[in-house]
Amino acid sequence: MEEWKLKEICELIVDCPHSTAKNEGYGYPLIRTPNVGKGRLLLQGVHRVNDEVYNARNERAVPSEGDIILAREAPVGNAAIIMPGQKVCLGQRVVLIRANKSMVNPMFLVYYLLSDEIQHRLKNNANGAVVAHLNMEEIRNLKVSIPDIKIQNSVAGILSSLDDKIECNRRINDNLEQQAQALFKSWLSHCSKMVTIGDLSLNITDYTKCEREEVVLINSSDVTEGHFEHHILSENKNLKGHFKKRFQKGDILYSQVRPRNRHWAFCTFDSDNYLASTQLMVIRNRPNVIPSILLYQYIIDDNVWLEFTLKTETRSGTFPQGNYEDLSSIRVPFGADTQSISASLERIYNLIYYNEDESRHLAQLRDTLLPRLMSGELKVNEIERTVG
Repeated sequence: MEEWKLKEICELIVDCPHSTAKNEGYGYPLIRTPNVGKGRLLLQGVHRVNDEVYNARNERAVPSEGDIILAREAPVGNAAIIMPGQKVCLGQRVVLIRANKSMVNPMFLVYYLLSDEIQHRLKNNANGAVVAHLNMEEIRNLKVSIPDIKIQNSVAGILSSLDDKIECNRRINDNLEQQAQALFKSWLSHCSKMVTIGDLSLNITDYTKCEREEVVLINSSDVTEGHFEHHILSENKNLKGHFKKRFQKGDILYSQVRPRNRHWAFCTFDSDNYLASTQLMVIRNRPNVIPSILLYQYIIDDNVWLEFTLKTETRSGTFPQGNYEDLSSIRVPFGADTQSISASLERIYNLIYYNEDESRHLAQLRDTLLPRLMSGELKVNEIERTVG
């Protein structure tokens, strides 16, 4: 394999000029660091901007199919490729990389940037007293060793097939979530009694010390529109002080900061070794009043979300922030017969969680295969038998 600097195998490596951008709720997806996943862009809850912002932010280069977007800040080093039909706008602290396709397969380059070796080097190069970040010269001069283009194509084909299945599961789940919302709204339309969210829920502040050697740390940005973005274990020592909230299966995590960004999730797993940030509310159903899955549907309902967002956005301060009291005072329709609607929601969400679990295992397989393919330890025909 030959060693090159990244700038020597790429036609373009640029970042976005500094500017502000208001979330219009429509238009072009604004790609910021949280939207850069491992291989693919994460467009759930993405900010959107109008033509004027799109043109201003893309004045150095217009992102196009096959281009790579690299995160300069947390999650430092995440890289994703722009897929066919995706028309996006560059956000702050991301880098656009355009590969020279005569030398390198763009999809291969994405996976290479995500390899353990490169990720270790990128994270070690990140600097900053408050927020770790990569500078442009470090990115341009990053040394990479790439194999023959035929090997690149084979590696990219195998790994992207796993990502294709993950993306398929995501689209199926989007459809299932829409079904759940439609079912809930139909049931809600027949409810005549009015209650508050506080009548249905409990605010949990459990700071019991976790004795496990390794824990999963969940910040407000680690939950988005129902999904946990990661389940990565960290050593349980010298943790930042805000990681101390405990939660359990059936609880709802909901960010107090900038609720308009839709940072929430429903816990469907044993979370004994998980610690949530104090910026996340832990909301639990009142067992004798409402099943947990139905409470979750109330919490994420557009009307509830909008009212909670309006309460926080009208306050002064650097970060729009609410609290459980703001949420618990919101009035909603309620009906006595909660069992049948909850059973229907359970069936839908069980399918969603099955797909999520399969996608998580596929992602683990992809990440396990990546270094072995890069080193030549495994051959394409061996992987085809494993995946097949």
